[in-house]
Amino acid sequence: MVSTSSQTLSTMVVGRISSIVAPTPNGDVAFNKQIDQNGNFAFSMDSEELGLASGDGGNSFGIWGMGAYSNFKSSASGGKYDADAYNLMLGFDWRATDDLLVGVAAGYGVLDLDKDNWTGGDTGYLRTDYEWTIMPYAAYNITDTTIADFAFAYTDSRYKDNDGTNTGYYDSDRYMTSLGLSQYFLYDRWTFSGRAGYMYVHGDLSSYARGATAVGNPDSFLGQLNLEGKISYYFDGGIQPYAALRYYYDTTTSSRPVESDYDEFGGVLGANWFATDQWTVNVEAGNTMGRQQFEAYRGQLNVRYEF
Repeated sequence: MVSTSSQTLSTMVVGRISSIVAPTPNGDVAFNKQIDQNGNFAFSMDSEELGLASGDGGNSFGIWGMGAYSNFKSSASGGKYDADAYNLMLGFDWRATDDLLVGVAAGYGVLDLDKDNWTGGDTGYLRTDYEWTIMPYAAYNITDTTIADFAFAYTDSRYKDNDGTNTGYYDSDRYMTSLGLSQYFLYDRWTFSGRAGYMYVHGDLSSYARGATAVGNPDSFLGQLNLEGKISYYFDGGIQPYAALRYYYDTTTSSRPVESDYDEFGGVLGANWFATDQWTVNVEAGNTMGRQQFEAYRGQLNVRYEF
């Protein structure tokens, strides 16, 4: 549960921090063909060469809102479930310098998980009574096309656990730290990018009673390496569809995955619409692949305004 919840939060916000200051096409530009004298592609590492807008200048402040829906399920024997998660995040950031963006986001989450004959005959459910998150974040333009990002999130949750007969409540404090480095390559209207990042999550869970049963909740933790390759194309009118492939590898975890499967892939399809110099709309959908007896699907919508 820690892995899925934290990965959802990371995907929602952390994955978009670097894109805020990333080089993007700047209106109707006259794109250079970027072919050298030998007829080879000459990928640009400088946004100014392609008439692009990066983190330099422009608007100083940004506000944004994001909503996401996720469905994830497990078919592991003794631990089958089907879950729906809903998340809403609001954020504000400030371009402290031409190269440094700092911001903070706050959000609320809802989890609705139905158990399917868990060990001991548990056929109940697990739901959030509440879940609040606060997340400061930052992005730094090392160059126009090389970007470092950082985020720290604290989530305060209360869960309602039902085994089909009795119900108990427990509290959770979750701490997530994320670091990442992105590189962008520009050719004509195409943007190719890659990101390498690392996320560490620690969950402090309280023990509780469910009927006459005392349930001990050991602390949970997860360290996860994540890699992403992404390609996008900019159309006139400000539309920029993209596709990405992500890879996640659990470097350390408090619970052994099903069949010792420590990694998974994620496929992503989405689009940005640069409606004006101030408004940007993003839609994105994704799914997981390759983790034993687990699957997840998600969709999200993000609207950003700069001034």
